[in-house]
Amino acid sequence: MRALQLRRIEPLAHAQAQAIQRWRRAGHEAGLGQVPGECGYLRFCAQGDGGDWQGLIAAHDWLNRALPSLQSLLKVETPLTNILELFRAVPRPLSLEIDELQYQALGDITCFAPGRLPIRELPWLETPRGRVWFLQLAPTPAASERVGVGAWLDELPLRLELILGVSQVSQTDRLRLRKGDVLRIVQRTQRCCLADRCLGTFTFTQEGLHMQPSVTDANPDAPTETDAAIDLGALPVRLEFLLASHETDLATLSRIIDGQLIPLAEDAARHIEVRANGKPVASGELVQLDGQLGVELLQVYRVGADE
Repeated sequence: MRALQLRRIEPLAHAQAQAIQRWRRAGHEAGLGQVPGECGYLRFCAQGDGGDWQGLIAAHDWLNRALPSLQSLLKVETPLTNILELFRAVPRPLSLEIDELQYQALGDITCFAPGRLPIRELPWLETPRGRVWFLQLAPTPAASERVGVGAWLDELPLRLELILGVSQVSQTDRLRLRKGDVLRIVQRTQRCCLADRCLGTFTFTQEGLHMQPSVTDANPDAPTETDAAIDLGALPVRLEFLLASHETDLATLSRIIDGQLIPLAEDAARHIEVRANGKPVASGELVQLDGQLGVELLQVYRVGADE
C-alpha cells in the first residue's frame, strides 16, 4: 500500500512568500531574488517593536538617497567604511512604512563585502532609502483588526446557548434517575453564551427573553459591552478539513469498517474543503509544512464573489 504523496512546503519559503504578499497588498514594491554582487552592503539587525529582523542595504545606494546633495560635492567615491560610520551615526537611517518592520534601534552594523553575500534568494522591499534585503524576517504580525457586521464572516453559523442554571449530583444519584423525577435548578445563572463566552444574562417576560449585556465579575462598575461592541474576531471558530465525501450503504459500510479500501480520486489532495462552524469557507491542497499536515488555500469564498 503506497502512502499518499503530498507536496512539501518549506517553512522559510512559505514565510517569505507570505511577507512579500503582505507588503504588496500594502502598496509597496517587493519581491524575491538574488542579491546583486557588484557593490558593498551594510548588514544590520533591527530591534523591532514586534521582534527582531536582519537586513542588507547597498551602502552607496543608501548614501545617495539619504544625502542626495552630498554626491555633487564628492570628487571620489566614498569608502565603504566611511559610509558604515555615517550609517551608525544617523539616528534613523532607514525609513520603513510597514508596521511589522518598525524598529527601535539598529545594531550589529557591519560591512558586507560582495564575496560574502548569501547565495540563496532573499525577499526584498523598496524603501525611500534603497532596497532592503532580508536575511531574517520579522515575526508574523498578529491580526489586530476588528471584524464587524457586514464582513464576509457575518453569515457564519454560530451556536447561541441560553443556560438556565446549574446543579450538582453524585454519581450514585445520577444512576437512580427515573422518568418523572424533578431535578432542581439550584443555582440560576440565566446566561447567554456564544462559543464558550458569556455575552450577558436574560430574564423571562411575557413577550419572550429580555437580554442584558454582561458585567465583569472583577469590576461590577466597569462599563458594559453591548451586543454591537462584541469583538466577533475574538470568538473561536471550529475549522474542519474535509478530504472527501463518499456515497455508501450499510452493507458496504460494514466491509469498510473491516478494513476495505475506500477509493479516492487522484487529485483528492488538491480539493480539500475547509469548513468554519460547518459552513464551507475555502478550499485548498493538502500539504506538509514543518512536519505537520496543512492545507494551502487555493480559494477563499467571499460574500458575492470568490477570491
